[in-house]
Amino acid sequence: MAAPPPGFRYVDIHTHLHPPWLWRAIRRWFADKPGWEFRYPTEPEAVARVLAEHDVERFVFFSYAHKPGLARELEGETRYRRGGGLRVAFDADAWREAPGWVAEQRADGVPVEVIDTASALRLAPGVAPGVHGAVFCAMDGQAEAMPTVQAFAAAARRLGARIAEGVGARGLVVERGRLVAVTRSDGAALPCDVAVLTTGVWTAGLLASLGVRLPIETRALQMLLTGPAPAALDPVIGAFGRKLSLKQLETGAYLIGGGWPADITDHAANAWTLRPDSVSASLAVAREVHPPTGRCGLARGWAGLEAFTPDDLPVLGPVPGIDGLLVAAGFSGHGFALSPAVGDVLARLALGQDARADLWRGLRLERFDVTAMAR
Repeated sequence: MAAPPPGFRYVDIHTHLHPPWLWRAIRRWFADKPGWEFRYPTEPEAVARVLAEHDVERFVFFSYAHKPGLARELEGETRYRRGGGLRVAFDADAWREAPGWVAEQRADGVPVEVIDTASALRLAPGVAPGVHGAVFCAMDGQAEAMPTVQAFAAAARRLGARIAEGVGARGLVVERGRLVAVTRSDGAALPCDVAVLTTGVWTAGLLASLGVRLPIETRALQMLLTGPAPAALDPVIGAFGRKLSLKQLETGAYLIGGGWPADITDHAANAWTLRPDSVSASLAVAREVHPPTGRCGLARGWAGLEAFTPDDLPVLGPVPGIDGLLVAAGFSGHGFALSPAVGDVLARLALGQDARADLWRGLRLERFDVTAMAR
């Protein structure tokens, strides 16, 4: 590789870093396409080595919108689309928060840009005209939760995984400092070499039986779904100083979130009730920011029990003092978007492979005051 000219420090390299299973599918897709040959390494570790050998100091990863045919081959219909993310400001105080927030995002490598009122309205014509400005991230997108879960499950089954539905984890069996089995809610014991706890708000109870304290707080967060409307909104909308997450689904319905609370009626049974004041307040904010939402009736609402840590960051990695036990919990409202990367880290840990510690530095359980006492 030729040396860059004096003073030139940045090179833009377009490459792809996909997991091996996805590369295999891509190769199958292009196998009979003339003119397509792979003359470069495709394994993520090999690609990273090549970049490092050429003094590339930082990698930025972008989402990749796959061809519909490839999605079908992967048995993965997630209804993903990349329309960007738009965070708007409707008053001067909120708009003054934008520069600091943008600086934090850019420091972490997130490509955001500050845009004016006219640009915000071009991206989302339905946004109320009183907007002062906005911050836009073109790489943002959305996928629908249930199709995504089903796509992951189908891929796992295709690779030999067995998925048991309607049965829970009741306890963990540890012998001489090592996990040896998981007891199920139906009384069966499932022997294992490694167990991965991705049990959400119920993780703390399972770990407590082993003398491990996981400091999480359970909150019930509300989601609302309107009736369908003509397609009008591409980006996901948020707002400075307002509790709002607003997106329009393929069906035309608007999905409204933002962290509005519901009430927990039975933690163990995952039971909740919506609060009328939260429902009305959430709808009011959505209609204030994006008036077309107000022309749709409310179809239904629900809540999910979310686990929050004291620092609003997840716990990820091995449980100290207990071999063979991994945990991923306390995602504080961000688990859906992070799940593919977290799954990759957990799989690597379970298999004893390079787990890309740089991606989850500072997320270990040991950052809290916990004590592990294997029984």
